[in-house]
This record gives sequence, structure tokens and C-alpha cells, in this order.
Amino acid sequence: MIFCTKKNRLFFVLYVFICFQQLNAQKLYSLSRDSKMDIESIIRQENNSTKDTLQLKRRLSSLQNSRNKKSLILYQALLANGFSKYFDKINARSEHYYLASIKEATKLNDLSLIIWTQLNYSKYLYFYCQIDKLTPIVLKTMEESSQIDPAKMIMPDETFKFFGWIMSTVEDDSAIKYYKKSLQYMKTPSSDAAGVLNAIGNCYLKNNDLSNAMQFFNKSEAIALKVHDSIRYAKILGDKAIVCEKKGNLNEAASLLKKDIFYSHRFKTDKNEMYASIQLAKILIKLNDTVQAQRILERAGTIASSKSYYRSWLKEIIELKLILLNGKNIEKELLLRRQLKTIEEYLLSTNGNTVLQRSYWLIQKKKYENDAKNIQLELEQEAKSNRIFITVLVLITSLSLLAYYSLNKKLKTKRIKIEKDRLLFEQKLSDANSDINSYTKHLENQNRHISILEHKLEEIKISASKQVEDENVKLQEILNSHLMTEENWSAFKQEFKKQHRGFYESLTENFPELKESNLKIIMLQKLEYSNYEISCLLGVTIDAVKKSKQRLKKKLGGKHDLLFDIISNNN
Repeated sequence: MIFCTKKNRLFFVLYVFICFQQLNAQKLYSLSRDSKMDIESIIRQENNSTKDTLQLKRRLSSLQNSRNKKSLILYQALLANGFSKYFDKINARSEHYYLASIKEATKLNDLSLIIWTQLNYSKYLYFYCQIDKLTPIVLKTMEESSQIDPAKMIMPDETFKFFGWIMSTVEDDSAIKYYKKSLQYMKTPSSDAAGVLNAIGNCYLKNNDLSNAMQFFNKSEAIALKVHDSIRYAKILGDKAIVCEKKGNLNEAASLLKKDIFYSHRFKTDKNEMYASIQLAKILIKLNDTVQAQRILERAGTIASSKSYYRSWLKEIIELKLILLNGKNIEKELLLRRQLKTIEEYLLSTNGNTVLQRSYWLIQKKKYENDAKNIQLELEQEAKSNRIFITVLVLITSLSLLAYYSLNKKLKTKRIKIEKDRLLFEQKLSDANSDINSYTKHLENQNRHISILEHKLEEIKISASKQVEDENVKLQEILNSHLMTEENWSAFKQEFKKQHRGFYESLTENFPELKESNLKIIMLQKLEYSNYEISCLLGVTIDAVKKSKQRLKKKLGGKHDLLFDIISNNN
């Protein structure tokens, strides 16, 4: 009897706890007030969410259904983050919701939300190495952040920290200023504070100021150990290793990097493990330990190959492997050089040095424009003062002329001089027009060359289109043969798998419950066939096709949205 009572009490406590958790979860996404604290609370909670987009939509549904316009903006931005985590790449769904959140914040004319939504989108572009696309948005956001009290900004610590990242990426000296500003709005000690101190140390390290770099690394390490942030501690060890390497202490640097790799591997921070492995391999090559360097690079290469946005590191790994080969294996070296060429071509259009240099140029250009604008204002003010002075002078001269008629002779001499100046000016103007005409002819020649190039490019495009047409002949012949018989279906399915392998594998993996009849409808829908065209191919009525789609939607339930996403995004 006593046992049953204790058991009932335990169940009661668990029931109350679950109800309390559900109530808190519901309150988390209910923006009853417009307070900055409430908005920040929702953002920070959602930053740690899982990749499940269906669960995310349920959590955010109260924001979506709210009449509060700020709630809708939060819903769009956080949903965009969710799709980014799910697809783990640049994708149309995230792009749509990021831009929608920025548009709604602009309509609301709320500068704090405008800055936050643009910053949210910027982080997405930065993470997936779209730096060229990112630059104008960041410049705009930086300019707007200077027009608002930081205390009124949403998450000013994250905002200024991100500005620091960007400026550090393009090696701009203002990075340290932004990092130090972000520290003013951070809790300390905390993992975030340790990260910013570590970042400041890296800025000094890039400038070869080893003393200040080590000073900030030590501060960062002390906080990381105090808050038990092992991941941050591992990164700091790797940064200290670079300082040791620059001082010539290669063995000490190697020891620190091995600890960094150990902690990174233990806590599954692949990116940091990859970066530390590359640094360790460089040091091992200097120490002539080629066997260990090769082993380290193999593991780093596996990580770098897992994500498309790790390709800049994969390039560095391949270059180190080529150093280790040193002509010993011609076949393997040829394969690596082919891979290297492919990666370099990709990096030129994403996050390569060319793009970074262009981004740096844009930032410098913006600074120059601001400086030029200030100079122009000063010149306009000076010109205004000069005009006032000239006006007064003319009035005095006019009065003097009336009073002193005897000066007419001097005035005539002045008129003659002015006439000579005018003739000289007209001659210069005529010369300038001649130069302009020459330049115009030059531009016409340039335009003619451009037209020829455009014609050649068009011929190349037509040739490429013909090649793609030939590759799709097989699939089209099967579709055009007649009704989709079992024999035709089998042939169609095999050809479809070849041309849309990623889509088919994603389909069978996520929806094992699909039947062959469902697959026929989905595959034809993927090829953008209308209900009428599908009915003709399958030998059924249009109503039968519509009912099949309705039954499929009912069968999949909440997973139907995921099916739509796969159809839209997979090739």
C-alpha cells in the first residue's frame, strides 16, 4: 500500500513537470508584448533548435497566427534559419523567408528589426561562403547600426561580433573595434565573451603582433576553463600553437595542436578538427614527419569533402598532399591536380581570394565615398562663403564705378583681357570636343567587338543546349512511346533513376511507404507534366489523377510538405 502511494506521487510529480514544460514552451513563442527582452528570448531559444522543420513550424505557429506584425517577422526569419539547418546549404525556402522578413521589417519602419533581419540573412550568406553577395547587405547594416542607440538594438552583442567577423575576413583594422564593442553588451564570464577575446587575439595575430595576440588568448583561455567550455578551449590551444610556430617552437606548437584535435574530435566539432589538422600537418612537414602528416591530412580531407563550403580548406589539404608526394607518385599527383583545378574554379565564384579582394575593395570604396561626401560638403560650404564674398565685392565695385567715372579706361582694358580669355577658353573647349569625338569612336569600336563576342557566346550556348537535348532523348522517347504499360514503366523508371538519382534516393529514403502507383504520379509531377498529360500517359481520367494525388496527400499527412520541398529542390 505504501509502495502504491509513493508510485502515485511519482506519477503526479512527472505529470506536473510535463504540464509545466508544455506551458513554458507555449509561452516562449507567444509575443504578447513588443519588448526587446521578449524578442531576444525567443531568438536565443530557437538558435538551439533541431533540424526538424515540421516540429519547428508547430513551435512557431503561434507567431505566424498572431496579429502582431513583429511576431510574423520573427516567424519568417526563424523559419528561414530552420530550413538552412535542414538543407545545410543555400536553398530557395530560406532565401524566400529571409527576404520576406527584411521586407516586412522595412514596411514596419522598425530600425532595430531591420538591422536584425538583415544580420540574420547575412549570417546565412557568410556561413555558406556567399561573401560577394553578402558585402552590400553588411555595408548597409553597418551604416544603419550607427543611426541607433546600441541599447535599443536586438542582440547588440551578436550584431557587433558579426561585424567583427566580416571585417576580420577582409582584414580590415576596424574588426577589433567591433569586437570590443560587442564585449560591452555580453555577460562575462561566458562562452561568448571567451570567443570574442579569442577573435581579438586572432586579429593581432594576423598583424604579427604576437605579444598582444598571446595576451588575449590567455584571457580567453581563463574564461573558457572557468565556464567549462572545452570546445572554445580547444580552439584557443590551436591559436596558441600558431604563435609558438611563429616564434620557432615547432614541437610545442605540434603538442598544442594535438590537444586541440583531441578535444575537437571528442566533442565532434569537425570544422575545428579539420583546421587544426591542416596546421599540424604543416608543422609535421617542417619537422620531416611525413608519415604522420599524411595520416593527419587523410582525416582532414574526409571532413573537408563532407561539405561544399569547406572547399577552400580542401584546396589547402590537396596542396599539402602534393608537397608530400613531391613527384613520387605521378598517377596520384595527376589526380590531385585535377581535383585542385576543379576546386579553384569553384572558389573563384564563391569565397575565393578574388572575391575576398573584391569585397575588400567594395568596403574601401564605401569608406572613400563617405570621406568624399564629407569633403564635398566642406567644399560646398566654402563655395557658399565665396559666393557671398563675391556678391559683396561686386556691389562695392559697382558703387565705386558710379562714384569714380574716371576708371572707365581701366575697365575697357579689363574687357579686352576678358575677351582674350574667352577666346582662349573657346579654343580649349574646341580641343576638348575633338578629344571627346575620338573617345566616342573608340567606344564604338569596343561595342562592335563586344557584339562579336556576344554572338560567339550565343553559338556556344546553342551548342551546349543541343548536347543536353541529346542526353534527354532516351527518357522522352519512352514517355512518347504510348500508354505507360508495365514494360514501358520499367524502362522509364530505370532511365529516370539515371537522370534524377539524387531525387529518387531522397524519395525512397524519406517515404518508404510509397507504392509504385504513387511513384508514377510523383515522377511525372517532377518532370512538370500536367494532370491531363499524366492521365494520357497512364490511360486514366483526369479525375482519377486528381484523386490519386488527394489520397497521397492524406496518406503522407504532415510529411506532404517535405515531399513538396524534395520535389522543388532536388535535381
